[in-house]
Amino acid sequence: MPMPAFMKQTLEELGVGTYANIAYIHPDTALITALSVFTHRRVSALPVVDHHGKVVDIYSKFDVINLAAEKTYNNLDVTVTQALRHRSQYFEGVMKCNKLETLETIVDRIVKAEVTHTHTHTHTHTHTHTHTH
Repeated sequence: MPMPAFMKQTLEELGVGTYANIAYIHPDTALITALSVFTHRRVSALPVVDHHGKVVDIYSKFDVINLAAEKTYNNLDVTVTQALRHRSQYFEGVMKCNKLETLETIVDRIVKAEVTHTHTHTHTHTHTHTHTH
């Protein structure tokens, strides 16, 4: 099957991603503050950025749903880092991309990561968080 032409376009050309006024939180941000940012900024994920400006994690709507499902929302004063600790068993980090990469390159990277992940953890649930900026 031939590849669609848009796969050869960059994220910037496709208009994918947010490049200005990006909402983010820090590892020591209180969970209640992160939930407030979700509500006010209407975003699906928040990069967790250390004090050097490096993306070290991501807090997504999936994590909020998980919080509710596990009924662990009784202490919203915990930090985002503390709230994300339960996820470390299956979360292998943030996959990053930039606006000059083609969609094909990014999809290939995700597929290769999933294939590797599947081979190494065949009996666990996998969850992939991606964030483009």
